[in-house]
Order: sequence, then structure tokens, then C-alpha cells
Amino acid sequence: MKTHLNIKKDPINDIMNPFTLDEAVSLIYRLAVFKKDERQPGQKYSITQIGHICGVLALNDQIEIVIKFYDEMRQFTKTEFYAQVKLIDE
Repeated sequence: MKTHLNIKKDPINDIMNPFTLDEAVSLIYRLAVFKKDERQPGQKYSITQIGHICGVLALNDQIEIVIKFYDEMRQFTKTEFYAQVKLIDE
């Protein structure tokens, strides 16, 4: 009898699925906000809430993106990015 463990892998939350270089570079120059600061449709964000994706880092065999916010600069792995940040298309 063969037993197979069926685990559905979520490509966004799988820690073994980091950003590819193409994915990370495609996000450069996009605007983003923290999900905790997300507004209702039609409401505007404060300039201090909006971040600018400005770079890509390759650290420890993993690609991360860099976001410059008004008062800080942060780097995110793919898992952290999709858990904490929302892209804005305004």
C-alpha cells in the first residue's frame, strides 16, 4: 500500500519559493502600503504611508525587495512582502 501525503503548496507563502529576479525587478517603481494602513476605496493615503519599491537585493541565496517609506527603508522576502504589504495602483 502506497501512502501519499497531499500538501497543497501556496506559491506565495512557501518559504522555499523566494522571489525570482524577474518577479522582483517587475515590482521596481511600484507604490505600496502596509496592509495595516490600507484605506477604503476612494480614500487617499497620506504621503507618510506610501512606500516606493526602489531596489532588489540578493542575500544568502534569496532575492529580497527594498521599499523606501517616508521615514524608513525596509527589505522584504517574498513571504514577508505578501503578508505585510499591498501594492497600490493609483
